[in-house]
Amino acid sequence: MRVRIGLEIHVQLSNAGTKLFCDCDSEYRGFPPNSNVCPVCLGLPGALPVPGRRPVVLALATALSMKCKIPERLVFTRKHYFYPDLPKNYQITQFEKAGGAPVCLEGELEYLDTDSWEWRSVGISRINLEEDPGRTYYEGDILRSRYAYVDYNRSGVPLLEIVTKPEIPSPRQARMLVEYLLLLLEYIGAVNPRLEGVFRVDANISVEGGERVEVKNIGSTLDLEKALKFEAKRQTAIVERGGRVERETRHWDSARGMTKPLRLKEEEADYLYFPDPDLPPVEVGKDLLSEAIGILKTTPRSLFERISSMGIRSEIAWSIVSTPPASKRFLEAEKMVSDKRLLGRMIGVDLKGELKEQGRDLHKDSAWPPAERIAELVKLVERGEYTYDTIKGLVLPKLASNPLSPIQPLLPEKVDDVKALVDEVLKRESKAVRDYLSGRGKALNYLVGQVVRAAKGKAIDPRKAREELLNKLRELEARG
Repeated sequence: MRVRIGLEIHVQLSNAGTKLFCDCDSEYRGFPPNSNVCPVCLGLPGALPVPGRRPVVLALATALSMKCKIPERLVFTRKHYFYPDLPKNYQITQFEKAGGAPVCLEGELEYLDTDSWEWRSVGISRINLEEDPGRTYYEGDILRSRYAYVDYNRSGVPLLEIVTKPEIPSPRQARMLVEYLLLLLEYIGAVNPRLEGVFRVDANISVEGGERVEVKNIGSTLDLEKALKFEAKRQTAIVERGGRVERETRHWDSARGMTKPLRLKEEEADYLYFPDPDLPPVEVGKDLLSEAIGILKTTPRSLFERISSMGIRSEIAWSIVSTPPASKRFLEAEKMVSDKRLLGRMIGVDLKGELKEQGRDLHKDSAWPPAERIAELVKLVERGEYTYDTIKGLVLPKLASNPLSPIQPLLPEKVDDVKALVDEVLKRESKAVRDYLSGRGKALNYLVGQVVRAAKGKAIDPRKAREELLNKLRELEARG
């Protein structure tokens, strides 16, 4: 049964530096409760909001990356609802009606389908720039808690609400879209997507013959896919039994792996939108647009296509692009080496895998070796001084554990006399020699492995070992 999915993706601009309408820190995590606040974000009487330049520029850059129609003026509106963590009893947001003008009306988000390695697109209905409310905490379960604790450190943090059209065909595609969007915003410099609570997704989903259902406050891309799969099955089962899917709002219970009803969904009129009288329209002039364009130099798509054009497989190219510190190293190192594919494999597969194996934070810049160190290793392989297997097995683990180490002390000693090692192995492995001479070709691989083992950690080229073994074995065969 056909599924239609639309997303409302709420992303904090955690790297904006300030909150949307005051100078409090946009990165509120780590502050003691109610200490990252001021009269503006607390909604105190007489405090007037003033839009910060950086949040507006980041919002415009996001809109430009999605080919949006950007209005000449941005108009902020008030969205009224009552909750303890909303100190003014309204949220300053943007609305496409009632005199409002959001940062984007009509656009298109392209994202990479990492199953087929094809680019897909979904329409964007609008992008709103708004303030995040505070947070409410409870003692365990909300129904049994004696108190509700409110922390306003988050109140006023700039938030983008990106609303897609209901064109997403599957839960898997919805997950890939959000993952690409978060990566795009990271490259723009707007967000650190790995921060706790930095994004939330409300998903609207319907099946043929049923009403649209909204699933609220999904906090991870994995949960997004799981929630939509569950909801698609639930709605399909109702329709197939001849029932009717009611329009409602549901909550994703990740512990139980199911959605649960919350309430009937509000209509737009329930929020009493109108333009905020304390905020004059923001003129979108050439200076703001030029600043926004300036931070759009590199996007995940442009970088992926550039790396792929060097002959690097899609899987490896995306492994590099999806980890910004890795892509930074690649772009710097590729100017220093000839073999781009070798560089891609080293960064996107083996070094990244080694860092992960050692428990390093792959998204932390200091976890990665400098680009010149990586380039130096590639050059050693290019010149034939060491094999790639030697670098991979004996050098990369040491470099991953000490990224700033010079390369020379990490390099293993080379085997001086391959012929002597081969002679030693042939004397010791008489059974394997007889097996090979009797026509069992696989015995050669065993003998090569024994020569490498006999090197005792010294660098040896398995190809040279194989070549020398073949020469010696031919001599033995000729003797009869």
